[in-house]
Amino acid sequence: MTARKWIEIPIVEQGSNRVVGGFCSTLDAVSAAELEALRQLKRLRAEAEQVKQQLQTQSGEERERLTRRLEALRQEAAVWRNKREQATLEKHLALGHVTLSVQSL
Repeated sequence: MTARKWIEIPIVEQGSNRVVGGFCSTLDAVSAAELEALRQLKRLRAEAEQVKQQLQTQSGEERERLTRRLEALRQEAAVWRNKREQATLEKHLALGHVTLSVQSL
């Protein structure tokens, strides 16, 4: 990921014009946890493509084994997608882009 200069949005104190902080104007910064999830998803996608190619030429028991392997890859990918969503939510909370209601705590 290349470094870019983002515009910082000022946080102004209520009742005065004093700037008390700022936050970034972008939501596309990727955290380390998100990068790891993306790496794993890419690996799983590549492996699934290989299994799908093998499925086209196989039959019998080998086809059943490959089908089970493909389903296992789908389940693992679902876990990594959930981890990515959680990491994204945590990042947005840390950046102040999302707030939680009191009931969700």
